[in-house]
Amino acid sequence: MHIAVDIGNTCLKCSVLHSEKVGVPITLRIPSRGTRLSKSFLRDLLCLTMTDGYRLPMTWRIAPTGRFPWQVLQEEILKIRPRDQFKIITRKQIPLKIDVDAPKNVGVDRLLAAFGATKRYNDWTMLIVDAGTAITIDVVQDQTFCGGAILPGLTTMSETYPKISEKLPLVPIPEYRDEQEPPVYPYKNTEDAIRHGIYWGVVGAIRQFYEMRFTDTRLILTGGDANYLHPGLARVIPQRVVLSSNLVLEGIHQCFSK
Repeated sequence: MHIAVDIGNTCLKCSVLHSEKVGVPITLRIPSRGTRLSKSFLRDLLCLTMTDGYRLPMTWRIAPTGRFPWQVLQEEILKIRPRDQFKIITRKQIPLKIDVDAPKNVGVDRLLAAFGATKRYNDWTMLIVDAGTAITIDVVQDQTFCGGAILPGLTTMSETYPKISEKLPLVPIPEYRDEQEPPVYPYKNTEDAIRHGIYWGVVGAIRQFYEMRFTDTRLILTGGDANYLHPGLARVIPQRVVLSSNLVLEGIHQCFSK
């Protein structure tokens, strides 16, 4: 049994593979400062191991793509589960061809999301959008990672506005709600102008990259802001957008499935 762990800049996502069955993923917010994990964080994380194989050693397969040091996670877990093992995912373990100028510089999370998408959808060509702290827009064609584009994430963009001018507020990116309806343009206050400028700017950029290369293929949307971006992308690229929130975890599991 192993646990797939995706350590990003703001969140840690993980899920258990037990007897060829993948457990429900959980998402935990990583401390924004320091390198200490709270007792509640560890409690929620270790709840994943409360299965039939709880007393057996487990392997934590980690994709450490964010700032938080995975060694801190290892140290805390070993205090409670001293027989567990920890393995860091490397590019060589991902069975995907890479066609870019410098393969060693490609983030492991981008490759894992691409590999997870190829195993799930098995399409000839896909555009994979991973919306997190950064937004990556990558092309996968014939089982090959072909590179793509990188944009600042929604929250990253919002944090730049007070730096542009002290008159511009920091506008949080809201949690996605199914019933929400965006205000109609033009927006009547600064907060809505910033929030929806960011939102539709990102949606428009993604559509532009899609239309540069594709007219009849899937756009796979994953990452922490995937649910929030989905309605807008589904509006401008109708019937082509597929929501798949945990492709990095799926890619880790697929790398080590029999």
